[in-house]
Amino acid sequence: GSAADAAVELARIQAQGLSDADAVRVVALYDEWSGDGVEYKQGDRRRFQGYLVKCLQDHTSQPDWAPNAAPSLWALILPGQEGSGVEVGVWQQPGSTNGYSEGDRVVHGGHLWQSDVDDNVWEPGAVGAPWTDLGEWDGSGQASTQSRAAAHFPKEG
Repeated sequence: GSAADAAVELARIQAQGLSDADAVRVVALYDEWSGDGVEYKQGDRRRFQGYLVKCLQDHTSQPDWAPNAAPSLWALILPGQEGSGVEVGVWQQPGSTNGYSEGDRVVHGGHLWQSDVDDNVWEPGAVGAPWTDLGEWDGSGQASTQSRAAAHFPKEG
């Protein structure tokens, strides 16, 4: 292969070690999900309908276990997750399998928020929601969002 092919392969190998916050910035480096009997391991990441998803438990794929149909097997990776304090995501309503972790930072309503707990599915600013308001967001840092990202995939059919 060419040097360009080698560079792409190297980038794909290195992408496996990225944090979720960095991985959502390079979705194209991940293989597309397949329902053709592929052995997936917990933590594996795949592209699905333009989104980056993470495997929640080991399984062998089948066509009716697509990420948008099997929330016990796959979760959409939301920007701002990982608690890096560097990446800031635009808040999106998570599902029950991909809540924000303690320390994750998001922008919502013009403010920067930090999650106070793991598995946080509450909207920042809601009464009693476990988020710390870090003040008005001045645009510093990066606010990233997956293209067309939503906490729940559209159902096919």
